[in-house]
Amino acid sequence: MLDILRADGFGDAHVTHGFTTRTGGASKGPYASLNLSWSRGDDKAAVTENRRRVGAAFKARPVFARQVHGDTVIRVEAAPEDGLAGEGDALITNQPGLALCAQTADCTPVLLYDPQVRAIAAIHAGWRGVIAEVIPRAVEALSEAYGARPDRIHAVIGPAVSPQNYRVGPEVLEQFQALFGPLDDAMALRRDDAGGAGLDVSEGARRQLVKAGLSQSRIHWIKACTFAQEDRFFSCRRAARDGHAGQFGGQCGVIALTG
Repeated sequence: MLDILRADGFGDAHVTHGFTTRTGGASKGPYASLNLSWSRGDDKAAVTENRRRVGAAFKARPVFARQVHGDTVIRVEAAPEDGLAGEGDALITNQPGLALCAQTADCTPVLLYDPQVRAIAAIHAGWRGVIAEVIPRAVEALSEAYGARPDRIHAVIGPAVSPQNYRVGPEVLEQFQALFGPLDDAMALRRDDAGGAGLDVSEGARRQLVKAGLSQSRIHWIKACTFAQEDRFFSCRRAARDGHAGQFGGQCGVIALTG
């Protein structure tokens, strides 16, 4: 059985969503078991089976992007033959039966839904994606493509690495400060002697949603740390700590219109 996390109160009968975990897949070793990523050396047959299981769970065709930590938003009109819609970090659609997937392994997944025009988005936002402003770009793309309105959009922020387990250097903190202003305790922990600090990328994502026009009451947040919960989530940083950097699986934020 797949273990899928869902946000209470998000969406309606016309949409389904969730965040996959490690449970319920066919992969082995550092990829065990529901790895959904092609790019880290796992057996492709196992990943294909894992993606099939996710599609079955959501009763929709999974659609992925080749994620590059940028701001490109891809409009999806039909399921690609190989499940890959192109290169970018956000997917949008108003077509039922397509399960938009944002892959993560510490980065922040964000899902969007406008119930009036029935349009959705799945966004992959690491620190580089937040700096590139992929989240407001996706909100804009939903508005331009489908007539979505920020004040109607519902959002859910999924599991990601916590600031306690995500120290970044001063060069990253400076970029966040240039974008958000002085970094308060909700965004970054106390700086260490080298000028680095633990950074809350998901808090940056939340602030960008609010700045883009979403109501705070429509923003849900599943606060689970991908680094700390080893049995439940894949983590890039944990793989590096454990001596197998580059060999790790990925979970997904998934959203699909049901009709």
